[in-house]
Amino acid sequence: MRAVPYILVLALALYALIDCVRTPSENMPARLPKPMWILTILLIIGVGPIAWIITSRVRAAEERGGEIERTVWSSKERVDLHLAQRPRPVAPDDDPEFLARLERDIRRRRRDEREHDAPDQGDDHDSGEDPNGRAGAGGPGVPSDDSPTS
Repeated sequence: MRAVPYILVLALALYALIDCVRTPSENMPARLPKPMWILTILLIIGVGPIAWIITSRVRAAEERGGEIERTVWSSKERVDLHLAQRPRPVAPDDDPEFLARLERDIRRRRRDEREHDAPDQGDDHDSGEDPNGRAGAGGPGVPSDDSPTS
């Protein structure tokens, strides 16, 4: 229970810091530059965040003619923060590279199955060809390397 006040002060400071960073530099309240507000929020614990929240809300109300808008942040105009995007994993059916690899694997497996299931046609030596596809010189019984026989 003793940690609750510290957590609340930290949450308030974090909220004020994010709100300050998101606010455009030309809309800073009390004519202080943005870096000065950030230092005030971070260094003056408890008071700095409250000062930012009050002055930013008063400035926003003055700009709207005294209307207080019920939004979380002090200004509708903001500086968008762009964090580096990590590449997200793509679903396999949306990834063209994955689909191409899958298609190649399927074709290779089908080709391997056909070659495995088909009878070996390379053992037939009566055709006059050796297994490498070269024609023999004189038919069966004659060596295909054209060496003399005894």
